[in-house]
Amino acid sequence: MKKGLILNKSYDDFKLGENILKYKNRPHQLYKHEVPYIWECYSFVQNGFEVELWCENNIIKSICCNQSCIYKGQELINMNYKNFLHIIDEVPISHDVIYVCVSDSHGQNQHVYDFEKSGLQIWVWRNRIRTVIISNSNDNSE
Repeated sequence: MKKGLILNKSYDDFKLGENILKYKNRPHQLYKHEVPYIWECYSFVQNGFEVELWCENNIIKSICCNQSCIYKGQELINMNYKNFLHIIDEVPISHDVIYVCVSDSHGQNQHVYDFEKSGLQIWVWRNRIRTVIISNSNDNSE
C-alpha cells in the first residue's frame, strides 16, 4: 500500500535525512549535476512512478515528485492549486515565476510556492500542480 507524503519526513518509504546507501540496492539512475550544484540526484521507480532523491554527501535532502504525490489520500500532481491550499492549511512564504524549458522550442512559466512549515515547494503551471519537492523545514544543516 502506498504511504504517500508525510510532511517534513518522507515520501512512501524514502526518508529525508537518511543515507542513500540504504536505497542503492534498488534499480536506479544517478544524475550528477554540473557546477555549481553539489547535490547528486538518484531516480527510483516507486509504485510505478519516478521519484527523485536529491542528496548531499550521501544524505537525502529533498524528494522530488512530478508524476505522482499522494497526500491525505489525494493526488497532488495535476490538482488545482486553489484546492491544494484548502488541504495544506498554510500560506506560502514566497512566490517566484521560473521559466522551465520543456523542449528545444518551448517552455513554461511555472509559479513556484514555498511552504516553510510544511517543507514543501510546489511548482504550478496553468493553475495545476506539476511538481512537489519535499524537504525538512527543521533541517538546519545548510
